[in-house]
Amino acid sequence: LIGFTLVGCHYERPISSTHKLESLLQVIGQKYVDTVNMEDLVEKTIPKILAELDPHSVYIPAQKIEETNQELRGSFSGIGIQFMIQSDTIYISDIIHGGPSEKVGLMAGDRIVTIDDSLYVGEKISNDGAMKRLKGPKGSEVKIGVFRPGEKEILHFTIIRGDIPNKSIKAAYMIDEKYGYMNIEKFGETTYPEMLIALAQLHQ
Repeated sequence: LIGFTLVGCHYERPISSTHKLESLLQVIGQKYVDTVNMEDLVEKTIPKILAELDPHSVYIPAQKIEETNQELRGSFSGIGIQFMIQSDTIYISDIIHGGPSEKVGLMAGDRIVTIDDSLYVGEKISNDGAMKRLKGPKGSEVKIGVFRPGEKEILHFTIIRGDIPNKSIKAAYMIDEKYGYMNIEKFGETTYPEMLIALAQLHQ
């Protein structure tokens, strides 16, 4: 046998499910035929357990906690774009109003092909990789080259990262004289004050 078989056993007294899981990890760590990275095994197992719960129960790895906290705080430092990976390039889907990218002239529809003078296209690119390269401390500099439909040459921009608002409420308006509409896209530290402002505007 390459590994081992864990056989269910009967106990005189009931054994808790939690203890079963702890026992399984202990057996793997002590008796499995190959060396196992237990930390990596646990990191991969926890999301699968939480997937059995509701869609809002998720596990946040330690290396992503700062990124998550930035979203909850309602702001982060970056260049002020929304993007997606399309045809092996970073496609800018929207420019955040008042952000650094708008100030230098980036436009929705631009495709980022270089970051800090290095080619960043092809199968190697990913959302996480792009975020790491584009986000950074406020006041820091990033150089990008973009392909823009209708332009023959690659356009080059130097962008100074700044604070980017990450608002919870994307829209608030009156449907008629009696009913108002508010679109709360996500929840964070700024959701409640944003909602109070939006409600005041609707009342006006």
